[in-house]
Amino acid sequence: MKKLILLSCLFFTTLNLMAQPPGRKGMKDKIRTLKVEFITDKLDLSSDEAEKFWPIYNAFEKACMELRHEKLKDLEDNLKKEINVISEAEALSKLNEMIAIEDELLQLKRSFRTKLEDIISNKKIILLKIAEDGFNRRMMDRLKHRSKEKKFQ
Repeated sequence: MKKLILLSCLFFTTLNLMAQPPGRKGMKDKIRTLKVEFITDKLDLSSDEAEKFWPIYNAFEKACMELRHEKLKDLEDNLKKEINVISEAEALSKLNEMIAIEDELLQLKRSFRTKLEDIISNKKIILLKIAEDGFNRRMMDRLKHRSKEKKFQ
């Protein structure tokens, strides 16, 4: 049963990855595959749950990435360049823009949770958050470990 779930998750992930431009493949694809495996294992999704869960999760992740890495990152990058020349009024406007983007992220999270409530239990929604945090922690630990290895080479 778990193999079926894992295969269906990998299928959906593969479809998602094939839609990306060729330059974005590589490390991001590997990390994405590892994340799908990790979450699938931690949530113990049934095949019916997985079939409904992954399209919603993938759409949520894509929307979050667009907000974080396009809107918010662009705004922050521009601010780094302009911080010494903008007025207090412009700074206030930029702060309000940042908060508006963060509000969009919060609304997106609320909508995502509401959609998930029809598919998986609230307990599994909490497990999802725990699994995502655990996965991110593992990735950070691996990066730290690699960084230490490079210092000694």
